[in-house]
Amino acid sequence: MDAIQASERSESGDPGRSPLANRLLMQIPANRAEEFWYLGADYGAGIVVSGAQSLSAVSHHKDELAERPLMVDRRRYAGAKRPSGTMLFTRSWIETQRQMNLPVVLTDSGYVAQADRSALVAILEQTVRVGTGVTAVLPVSSSWLTDDGVKHLVGEINQHRVPVALVLEHTADPLSTQWAVAGLKHLLEQARSPVSLLCTDLSGIGALAHGAAWAAVGVTSSLRHLYPADSPGPPYGTPPAKYAIVPRLLSFMKVERILEGWAQTQQHDDLVEDLWRCACSECGNRTMDRFATCADVSLSAHNASILDDLQQQVTSPASWTSAIDGALGWYQWIEDEYHLIWEPPRFMNAWLPRSRR
Repeated sequence: MDAIQASERSESGDPGRSPLANRLLMQIPANRAEEFWYLGADYGAGIVVSGAQSLSAVSHHKDELAERPLMVDRRRYAGAKRPSGTMLFTRSWIETQRQMNLPVVLTDSGYVAQADRSALVAILEQTVRVGTGVTAVLPVSSSWLTDDGVKHLVGEINQHRVPVALVLEHTADPLSTQWAVAGLKHLLEQARSPVSLLCTDLSGIGALAHGAAWAAVGVTSSLRHLYPADSPGPPYGTPPAKYAIVPRLLSFMKVERILEGWAQTQQHDDLVEDLWRCACSECGNRTMDRFATCADVSLSAHNASILDDLQQQVTSPASWTSAIDGALGWYQWIEDEYHLIWEPPRFMNAWLPRSRR
């Protein structure tokens, strides 16, 4: 970043001066806020409470608001009947966050569809009008990260000079392609205002390493990206799949697959059991087969602890590349030793420099 750009970014709210600078937060659903409220509290992890009732959920803990970073995300942009970004913000939503002295006030934005420049501009213009200390939530189609889309996105952000928090729409992983990651990197490099991510997954670690102000990782799969309107998520009435991060594989993995890997170690004495043993603060060196019966909050506490460890280790693009390389090596080891052909998550190759793919 050159001196002029650094100065401009500082004037618009340099993330280095924010209590959220380079922070990874956990994003929890408002309807389960009590269950997840203390997630990561022992090491100061911030949280984002998400959903229409998030302000109400937070008000029950108003005496604890100064203890760690906290934000609220209305998620008005989600669901089959989501409004367009041209819809006006709710003034009381903004003002209540200010009255609570939350470190970042998030807008209750509508959705920005592919090439919908009017919706994009409407969100940014409204954010300018509501005053300082407000971050524009930008729930966008992943197509905004294509070459043409991201150039326009950067141009509008730089013209309006307000901090933004991206929410990326996709049926599975919006940062699973090389073009999407390239677009995000371009945005992080060229934007003159702080850029953050809401509703993300392990790619949030990569985004922080490449200059994102902060990133929030969802505790459930529905909070790790924005489902398209015509694909609102898993079918109702079926238990949601449980996912846990396997540290050496750098992956959110279905618990059933973890159990499959664990079973292999029981059948072959020469296989390495430590791949399925976790030393995080929640697991205490127990083996990961416990995830089959543990409570959701314990599983999420494991994930939060692993994410915290990762963020301490990954502090630059080079260290993010190194972490991915290490995980890919373990995937190859599983294939060679276990004879299990497990495809690594697509985000890994998407984030690697071209020379390493």
